[in-house]
Amino acid sequence: MRRVSYLFPHTCDLMFDVYQPFSIYLQGMTKLADRQDNFRTANGPVKREIAVSIAHDRLGFERIRKTSHLEDVTDEADIQIILTDTILKSSGNVPMNEQIFLVKGIDKGPFTEVYVTKSPAIPGVSALDMKKIIQELFA
Repeated sequence: MRRVSYLFPHTCDLMFDVYQPFSIYLQGMTKLADRQDNFRTANGPVKREIAVSIAHDRLGFERIRKTSHLEDVTDEADIQIILTDTILKSSGNVPMNEQIFLVKGIDKGPFTEVYVTKSPAIPGVSALDMKKIIQELFA
């Protein structure tokens, strides 16, 4: 079953191949779900939370968890990845902007063709950075 969204744009920021079958690609994307990273910036320590959702009924997205089973998804899937950064301060946490990516995976037999689009175009993590995050899942 294809899980595609009408919200995915006709143009994309970046296209690349993941040299894994589509089912392995989807398993890798579930590894991103509910992930949390911490790092330092000039503003101080930052907590990054990653939320992953898959297209549902062509107009919306439903949340993926690390335990989600996506065996029924075939051919193509649109995935929404939301990065939420929060600056950690002793006086309280300061939320930063959310960065939203739409990622399309298309089954091409022994590999998966991946398209990445950032929406909206705000400074921070780029489509190229998202490519690196995705490729690290299969390294």
